[in-house]
Amino acid sequence: MNQILYPLPCARLQERAFWAQGIGQTLKEYGKSVGDLPTELQAFCSPADLSMSKISQTDMNRLWHAAAQLSQDDCFGLKMGEVYCSNTLKVLALAAISSETVGQAVQRIIRYFPVFSTQVQIYSVEDEQHITVYFQPKGSPHPLHMEALVAHCRGIWQALETGTIPLVLETRLIADHEKTRSHCEQLFGKRVRLGAKRIAVRLNRQAMATALPSADAFLRKRLDASLEDMLNEMPNVDFAEQVKQRIRVLVAEREVSEELVATPFNMSPRHLRRKLSETKTTYEKLLDEVRMELAIRLIQDGKLNLGRIAFELRFLDPSSFTRAFRRWTNMSPTAFRDQFRQSESTAL
Repeated sequence: MNQILYPLPCARLQERAFWAQGIGQTLKEYGKSVGDLPTELQAFCSPADLSMSKISQTDMNRLWHAAAQLSQDDCFGLKMGEVYCSNTLKVLALAAISSETVGQAVQRIIRYFPVFSTQVQIYSVEDEQHITVYFQPKGSPHPLHMEALVAHCRGIWQALETGTIPLVLETRLIADHEKTRSHCEQLFGKRVRLGAKRIAVRLNRQAMATALPSADAFLRKRLDASLEDMLNEMPNVDFAEQVKQRIRVLVAEREVSEELVATPFNMSPRHLRRKLSETKTTYEKLLDEVRMELAIRLIQDGKLNLGRIAFELRFLDPSSFTRAFRRWTNMSPTAFRDQFRQSESTAL
């Protein structure tokens, strides 16, 4: 394995339970089973009807990390996209191919994608020749989860191909899969860019006006209504993410307070707390998340010693930083750094 990741708590981001069931099913492709997972994670992969259940991003990250270790496959997420298809994705795909044109289908996918996964927001950027669909992570989802999303979408793009004008021109992945490039090209086609800055799919703008032979106004109307209902039941975490981004900026400037966080939102600290409570989080929790993410990133970067990192993150002393880091990862900063260095040297 060329990457080691640790769970990043983000309790307000609750993923649909079918993702855990998909991980369990994909493990069978490697001769493994749910029983090989850590005991505390096995219940998430139960074959029972968990359609109304949710799993925190923290536990999803733990599941992906455990599955990666069991499979010893850097492409485990891509594999899941090949072998597993949830009912939710089938509904999303059906709504897309029921559209009148390819362009309308793409917009439906973008609009209703949150019912498929809360871990990412997809949006499009247009120029004269292309429409690039970006997969923007929310919180800190596991990279394998992100790749599984792109692989799942592959089936929808293929269903929108009319045979006259190519739709997908390029698929961009962040991971460096050079050792398995042939597998990536087999899955996505020859136009795969590895080691990209962001996960994205570049679409042919000329294909957007193409009429779909599978268009179905009767079905489309009813699917849209159902998907809108599902969207309305999803928790709105966007405000919390905006606040978190503001905290990142202030932490980098070494001056962070609840008042300074609330200012750009034209809110009092009291109003800020009330708004955050609606997303089931608090200012303190978001600040803790930002500190944790920065701590992990700075340790992996290796440019600063642990004492300096504690100072940069505004801890009173190194021991306070060590206690916080143990709470986040169940490891000391020193043990985390040593294990990361060992994993990096092994990958080389």
